[in-house]
Amino acid sequence: MSMSFRLPAAGTLPATLALLAALAGCSPAPSDLPGSPTDSSPPGSGQTQSAVSGSSSRIDASDLAAASSADVPLDVSLTVADLSQLEQFIAGHAGKVVVVDVWSTSCAPCMREFPHLVELSQTHPERLACISLNVDYIGLKSKPPENYMAKVEKFLQDQNAVDITNLLSTTPDEAVLRKFSIGAIPAILIYSVEGELKHTLTDSNTGEDGLTYEGDVLPKVRELLPTS
Repeated sequence: MSMSFRLPAAGTLPATLALLAALAGCSPAPSDLPGSPTDSSPPGSGQTQSAVSGSSSRIDASDLAAASSADVPLDVSLTVADLSQLEQFIAGHAGKVVVVDVWSTSCAPCMREFPHLVELSQTHPERLACISLNVDYIGLKSKPPENYMAKVEKFLQDQNAVDITNLLSTTPDEAVLRKFSIGAIPAILIYSVEGELKHTLTDSNTGEDGLTYEGDVLPKVRELLPTS
């Protein structure tokens, strides 16, 4: 059998080719059609597989970005304050039990117990407030309180102390200890809901293993927490 066909006129060939190309571009391949065996889009979605895939990619990327940002720890806040300002912060938590942890970056037992202050700050926020009072400043004019900001902030950031009122004392460390009749740190002050200092805990008046949150602080906090 012989077949014959007629070429379009020379003048119409470019137009014909352009028309065929346009028609080919407007017709999705069978595998891209909704409802085809390889199409994973829901029936009636009116989207081609390529469109759905593109949308999914954008959603996945945004989800990953959100997850990544959620993993980034929040910045802690550190405020320089003297003893009168500390009293104001305590008074600002009227109606709550207040725990004040007096600590220093040169005090290994202080830093060892600090994560338990962070844990405590995340419990009963409606009934309990936690304050960390750093006493790195020793009163030298050549090393003002601001000189210690970076070191203290780094430690607090590493501990994720975002739910704590973090203060860096502008009152020299010895003056702070005298104010609360403390011989040495670590020291933890516990105030009642009425703002009364109920307990001053140090190594000298706690267990043989020294001052700890689990053995010394938590039992006394539980006794003072309001029941409702």
